[in-house]
Amino acid sequence: MADGTNARSDGATRRELLAAVSGASSAALAGCSTTLGTGPDPTFRVGTLRPPITLDPFDAISIGSEQAIGRVFDGLYEYGEGIDTVPKLAAGEPQFENDRREVVVELEDSARFHNDREVVADDVVYSFTAPLEEDAPTAWRVSPFDSVEAVDERTVRFTLAEPYPALEHALTQPIVPRQEREDDPEAFATDPIGAGPFEAVSFSEEKKATLRRWDDYWDEPTPAIGRLTVAYVEFPMTQLSSLRTNRNDAIEPVSPTIVAHVSDVANASVKRRRGYTSFYFGFNLNEGPTTDPKVREAISYCIDLEKAVSEFVEPMGQRQYGPLPPQVADEWDMPTEEWAALANEKNTERARQLFREADAASGQLRILTSMDPKHKEFGEALAGGLRDASRGALVVSVPETSFLERYVSGSERDYSVFVGEISGTPDPDSHLYPAFHENAAGVTNGTFYREDAVMERLSAARETTNRERRRRLYEAAITRLLEDRVCLPICSFENSFAVDAGLENFRVHPIAKVNPRLAAGDEVARVRSDS
Repeated sequence: MADGTNARSDGATRRELLAAVSGASSAALAGCSTTLGTGPDPTFRVGTLRPPITLDPFDAISIGSEQAIGRVFDGLYEYGEGIDTVPKLAAGEPQFENDRREVVVELEDSARFHNDREVVADDVVYSFTAPLEEDAPTAWRVSPFDSVEAVDERTVRFTLAEPYPALEHALTQPIVPRQEREDDPEAFATDPIGAGPFEAVSFSEEKKATLRRWDDYWDEPTPAIGRLTVAYVEFPMTQLSSLRTNRNDAIEPVSPTIVAHVSDVANASVKRRRGYTSFYFGFNLNEGPTTDPKVREAISYCIDLEKAVSEFVEPMGQRQYGPLPPQVADEWDMPTEEWAALANEKNTERARQLFREADAASGQLRILTSMDPKHKEFGEALAGGLRDASRGALVVSVPETSFLERYVSGSERDYSVFVGEISGTPDPDSHLYPAFHENAAGVTNGTFYREDAVMERLSAARETTNRERRRRLYEAAITRLLEDRVCLPICSFENSFAVDAGLENFRVHPIAKVNPRLAAGDEVARVRSDS
């Protein structure tokens, strides 16, 4: 795809799509029936483009892993129907002391892990300190705490150097049993023990996770679904085929390629909700040609991102011009029009000129992506533009585990550019600190950008609850990130599922890792009695 065009056709007719799906699924049709059932233990199978990689909460940074983990583990607090948090393992709201620099949380007396052991304060201490001690990819979430201590078996005290404005989100951290994980961390990553409504049955990295309802769950509501399987599917058309043949009861995310045709080929409907996930091109500022600002600027002239988003993402997402999803930028009154003005339109001649001025080596620029079809499409579109500008380009698409290792290596042998994905919360900290702060370089930050003024602002914004001050700090930091071409923001992407008509009360949550939400709120997802 040297010209950067998209191979998909939004104008595909219903007949053409049906023929394609029938051809892809004819062999699978024989012997297949829906996995949903009306018995006491109905199963629910989700075909996902986001494979689960681990079931260890400390190491999970991919959406696929976090979604499976969210069914197995509970946190002190969990998200309600929206972005509010409500007590879960905690017995009530957190109590604040010392001008909000100390936070005291009491544990629910009835809380138990799957092995029937009580959840105690020491488990909470471990869950908030071990990620830092292990330099885990989730360490940034708990790094604002100066200390976490057990006051007694049912009470935990968190101490902060300064009040942390994203505290409510930090306190949703999954609680892990200390002894059970320390006994064998490697085994725990595939066969964990949590306190959530589902237990792990089997796990195959990057392929499938199967969970079963924990019938002795300590809290309400108890899931109506008896078994949940999350299975990797490589292509959107294969996803659609799996719905038609009842191989899967739901698919996610729903690709723009198939969204308009779900109801044509399957007894299913699309459920979607605006979320907090976004894509971006990140540059390797550690070594190689993209350490040169002129090379980064030249690359920015090699792709028409408006066209790419229109072709690859809409109507399931929209163009964005900074690292914050549009609803976060709007809520924080960010200067998105000014940021849009910093984005270059495609200009092949200007790109050639800048490449000549940079006198960069003539080797191929490596564009690293995961196997996610959207990531690959963006990578190929950029590669096509680079070739048009007489610059060699190679798209390297690798499985998720390999991608998560390589994109933070800082090695030019692995990448000059990567297609990154941020899945955060309504707080800007979750989109900026892990992706761009130097403390996360080589862990979750693959840019290795080290401008002191930006780092100081990102850190300072975590240490004040003054919203206007935070807004100014983030605005200045983001503007500098964009001016220095540390990244090229691409788009936001909605949370979406196509779900079999036999399942009712299935709701999509705006925070990606909370999905699929099967046991929360007033009503649980359940199989219709007439299905």
